[in-house]
Amino acid sequence: MMRPHNVGGRQVRRPIRLWALVIVSLALAGCGEQRGASPATDRAPVDIPPGIAIESRMIDRGGRLPAPGDPAPDFAFTFAGGETRRLSDLRGTKVVLNFWATWCAPCEEEMPDLQRIDARDDVVVLGVNRLELADVIIPFARERNLTFTLIANPEGDIAERYGAKNLPTSYFINSDGTINHRQIGIMSFEMMQDQVERLR
Repeated sequence: MMRPHNVGGRQVRRPIRLWALVIVSLALAGCGEQRGASPATDRAPVDIPPGIAIESRMIDRGGRLPAPGDPAPDFAFTFAGGETRRLSDLRGTKVVLNFWATWCAPCEEEMPDLQRIDARDDVVVLGVNRLELADVIIPFARERNLTFTLIANPEGDIAERYGAKNLPTSYFINSDGTINHRQIGIMSFEMMQDQVERLR
């Protein structure tokens, strides 16, 4: 928009800069965050599958790497609904503890077989993710129809305590909470079945 302006006896048209600045400022203010609004709490909640634990932490920090015959170091994991469980809550049940990451191709390859093992009535599979957030795990689980418990551990303290530097790494835990076997690297379904059958 131009407005006539008298300069040296001539009428010149120049933009009304002040009004333009005011209008732009008001428009930009409308794009900002509302007062009192919190980006974390006001956005729509993410639909998190029930089997994904969004937080976890090591309880038994201990010292040396756990070996067969040792009690499995305890850790806690919390689901989106707020329920917190511990590995030790599963005493009386055989457990396959698998350390994995979404970027690990061998981990992804053995996921369907872990799903099949978890479908058994006598064993529970816990998949502890190494160093990734739940936001990364959720779409990965959905795309592959995974329903066994997947645990986000972005701090990596659980994998560190169990010495899971190479992925995948799996621990087979007896129903009394002691470690029966440690497996580094990918397993076939038959290998998994064999190790589960050896659990007490």
